[in-house]
Amino acid sequence: MNTLNLNDLATLLAAIDIAVKRGAFSILEVGSVGEVATKLNGFLQEAQKQAQAEGEAPAEGEAPAQPEAPAEGQAQA
Repeated sequence: MNTLNLNDLATLLAAIDIAVKRGAFSILEVGSVGEVATKLNGFLQEAQKQAQAEGEAPAEGEAPAQPEAPAEGQAQA
């Protein structure tokens, strides 16, 4: 069974960032996309803090740092 890990979620966040920068979403969609990206970024940061607090380095294949979420309303071509 395939399961998601933190690296998968970090990759998804990076893909959302790229899509927003390339103008893949309309101005009416980018706000809700940004909200989800912000939640995902917060989740990844919290997971990283918990791993550090437990004295664990990120597992192999897991991203140690996540890209910043796209700012709401910022769609760049």
